[in-house]
Amino acid sequence: MSHLKWILYGASALPLFSGCGKDDGRIEVYPVSGKVLIGAKPAEGAKVVFYPVAEELKQPGMPVPYAFTGADGGFRLRSYDPDDGAPAGEFKVSVLWPKASSEVENSGGEEIKEAKDRLRDRYLDPNKSGLNVTIEEGGAELPPFELH
Repeated sequence: MSHLKWILYGASALPLFSGCGKDDGRIEVYPVSGKVLIGAKPAEGAKVVFYPVAEELKQPGMPVPYAFTGADGGFRLRSYDPDDGAPAGEFKVSVLWPKASSEVENSGGEEIKEAKDRLRDRYLDPNKSGLNVTIEEGGAELPPFELH
């Protein structure tokens, strides 16, 4: 493809990605925070993903909120931008707590999905994790996920 075609293609895609506020096609999200604890201790570096239950939140372009936990096990969900939160609704939650990079042999920078889960995949499938959350408009400070 010639350079001119690439420029025109890129320029034609700009309206899809520009805009702000409610005119940008994004669903409204609310601040959501929580903690992941393993045996009452913080799970640093766990990935928490909130999968929507309602069909309208599963449509193309809808976010799948996620976060990584900090040293205290705390997290703030991200849908579009860091710490922006999640839409209101019901969610099934998955948690992956990969072994630290020093614990993963020959990781070579592999993706997190390649790392071994310290939780033995018990909370990886949101349909089997037993972790369910309802987020109200306005946001939430969730009770800790206390995992074993």
